Amino acid sequence: MKELKVTEFINQLASDAPTPGGGAAAGVTAGLGVGAILMAMIFSKNKKMSEQEHEFLLKKIEDFEKSKQIFIEIIDRDASEFEPLSKAYGMPKATDEEIAARNEAMEEGLKIASRPPIDLLNEVEKILTGFEEVIPLIKKMIISDVGVGLQMLRSAIHASSLNLYINGGQIKDEAVKQEYFDLANNKVADLSAKADALYAQVKEILVP
Repeated sequence: MKELKVTEFINQLASDAPTPGGGAAAGVTAGLGVGAILMAMIFSKNKKMSEQEHEFLLKKIEDFEKSKQIFIEIIDRDASEFEPLSKAYGMPKATDEEIAARNEAMEEGLKIASRPPIDLLNEVEKILTGFEEVIPLIKKMIISDVGVGLQMLRSAIHASSLNLYINGGQIKDEAVKQEYFDLANNKVADLSAKADALYAQVKEILVP
């Protein structure tokens, strides 16, 4: 999926093909978000700042490059890690034994399919933590791209929460179900609030 051209990805998403799906779209959105932020950071490397600030910016660029790669991998992982669940849906269910085997496979498949959205949330959390120290180092002429990136990351975390809701709603293990719902409710709300606060900082620079 990650090797598709943008237009190919969009057209395939807007079709009856089983993949890509919403999780892959969330990965693309997060990747574009951190990409826009990285562009602004890289463009600002030659801005006048202290040696300490410059080293901090370079370290953040390095960290965000790693996050970008994780988001890119999530685009493909959304399909590959959905495969066990897809196979479980197709298992026979004519006898009690078959039903039990199918239920067990579905439970495991749901957990595997939930890994990409959980990883996406955790990676966005890393990006947003301490990000308020990055904003003053960005050149004003390109700070709007940071705001664009933040909004795309915000969209990606809300999209990922829906995958956790739908998977968690089918899981029988109550502890795992609650874990997914807590992430979808509490962590997403926290990350969304952080993204909003950072976006407000960007907007204040643009519209004092």
